[in-house]
Amino acid sequence: MAPYNEDMETFSSAAVMETDVVPVISGSGDRDNTGELPKSILDYYINIEKVLEREEFDNDMERGLLEEKLLEQIQSDGITKILYHWDCSRVVERLLVNCSSGTLLEVGSLLLPHIVEIACHNFASHVLELFIMKLVREIYTKETHEVVELAENLFRKLCLDVANLISSVHGSYLLRIALQVLVGVRVEEDKRKRKRWDIGKNSFYETSNTHPSLKKILHKFTKRLVKIDVGDLMWSEKGAPLLSVLLILLHRTNNKSLPNLKSVISSSFDKKVTDYQGFEQFGSLPAVLLDSKASYVVQSFIKICSKEELEDLYNQQYKDIVVPLSLHSTANYTIQTLLEHVPSRALAQDMCSKIVPIFEDLLAESITGVVISVTKCCHHHGLTSNFDIIKVLQEAFHIPDDQLHLFFRCIMSLTTHDVLLGKLESYKKPTLSGKPRRDRFEATLAGSLLLQGLFQLGLVGSLEEGLCGLSEDHIVYLSTDPQSSHAIQAFLSSLTIPATQKHRFLKTAVFVVDRLVTTPSGSRIVEAMWHAADSQIKSSIAQILISKESAVRDNTYGSIVWRNCNLKAFKLGVSSWEESERKKKKNIESFEKIISDKVTADKENGTENNELSNDTDMVESAILNDIVKPVKTKKTKKKRTDSENANNTTKKVKKSKKIKESIND
Repeated sequence: MAPYNEDMETFSSAAVMETDVVPVISGSGDRDNTGELPKSILDYYINIEKVLEREEFDNDMERGLLEEKLLEQIQSDGITKILYHWDCSRVVERLLVNCSSGTLLEVGSLLLPHIVEIACHNFASHVLELFIMKLVREIYTKETHEVVELAENLFRKLCLDVANLISSVHGSYLLRIALQVLVGVRVEEDKRKRKRWDIGKNSFYETSNTHPSLKKILHKFTKRLVKIDVGDLMWSEKGAPLLSVLLILLHRTNNKSLPNLKSVISSSFDKKVTDYQGFEQFGSLPAVLLDSKASYVVQSFIKICSKEELEDLYNQQYKDIVVPLSLHSTANYTIQTLLEHVPSRALAQDMCSKIVPIFEDLLAESITGVVISVTKCCHHHGLTSNFDIIKVLQEAFHIPDDQLHLFFRCIMSLTTHDVLLGKLESYKKPTLSGKPRRDRFEATLAGSLLLQGLFQLGLVGSLEEGLCGLSEDHIVYLSTDPQSSHAIQAFLSSLTIPATQKHRFLKTAVFVVDRLVTTPSGSRIVEAMWHAADSQIKSSIAQILISKESAVRDNTYGSIVWRNCNLKAFKLGVSSWEESERKKKKNIESFEKIISDKVTADKENGTENNELSNDTDMVESAILNDIVKPVKTKKTKKKRTDSENANNTTKKVKKSKKIKESIND
């Protein structure tokens, strides 16, 4: 076996015995790569990775020597053989994170001849992804002719083999990343769940102004992509996500190719299908909306359409088939996107008037996303009074008028009244040990989101009895659960729900604040309770938390609540704290009066300030978060004179001499 060199000198693979080899692990990608990697070389790369991860270099020269020797070793072993191995490819990623410009160019020269093959491999594509990010960042920070030329050659090679890249899972993803890096904009919808941690995750260079050199590359790159048959691309499992990202980025850069791309996607609605089950009575539907891959592209298309384009799209394609599309397992996602981006109040009212009557069917088919989107749409366009959503939901969950105290629980658990009653009856039966069963409360994410939408609309009504009648255990469960806690927070922070209804809930919740304040979700609920409470309830909350002061202040989340609620001032004196609360309330009322007078004056003059509501929220939050802190005078250190400094230096020297003498003795 070839000895391991601690000085990290390069050595030839041929010097290693044939019996001492480790097979290269082929990724689960599209290409099978075979080969052998000696165990000694594998140990070498693992050791190098540990050194690069620690970043314990005394100077740049020391790191430069390591990079130089590592590049020689990679060149000796072959770049593809290294990148196709799980551990060794990670070493190259570590190298790229903080490498010099020269090292980046060297790595680029090694990657360039095998660029397409590397892009289509599972492990190697991660290295190429990071390399592209670092290369573009280098152009923005240290623009040189060599770096720009390397970028042009790299993207030219990718352009020549676009068809092969799109046919690969990893290759098509790399194209999406390359587009985003060139534009300098991250598309939130395109997040990849990598099988290993993100090395160099902060290498992406985000900017609102694309570099001139990159604009030329981007123009050639997008021009080549648009030439591909978009009609086939949007029906492909690997091509649809790429086309979706391309649409968004072309829209953000005002690219000239965008109108042609839009027209191709618009024409795809002409293809109709009738051979689907359950919706025969509605006739033919656009095939592009029923396909899981093509509908994903349509969602991105809706997001970038102008107001006029969306109105035309709705009137021509959606208006008469909103109901069947809402009930379809795939097409309902385009309905949700359309509800989110609906351009006018009239259009929103037309859509909601068709969807609200089928709430029960949507919930029965577990398509809760459309119901939630309707509540958000009504809130955004002010359609709360146009539809009796609470009454429709009561009928959908089969809630009798005399059982409204179970309405809240039915929505949160997304179960009908009959099913919930069956569960409650089972809880009454004792367990095998004879102990009573616990009345468990099952919270769901969809139920929590639906309740958040209702509370934003201020629709409590029939839900009040069930919400305010919750037991202490149920309040603790709902407030500490990551999903349901957002619904409770939406109820407490809603501006359209009366304070009397909030106070009714708080009178029970106040007794469990000590159990909530030390949890991540519960601490947010305690702060929301504090802002929604009056002086009397705030005093009760403060007394309970102060009685557990050590547990609250020693906890990460509890200490945040202690500071934000200004409990230190309450502890120092109740009278001064009450006075500060009265001042806050008086200031809020005075600001509200000023703002309301301003609104009235603007309406009389025929002008309306669009930013007024935002200013109101900012003012209120500033007042509510105002904390009365005792003014501390800074202790200014007296500046020492030169003679005092000299005396202190002499004393230190004498003291050090005495210590040395004592050690010698």
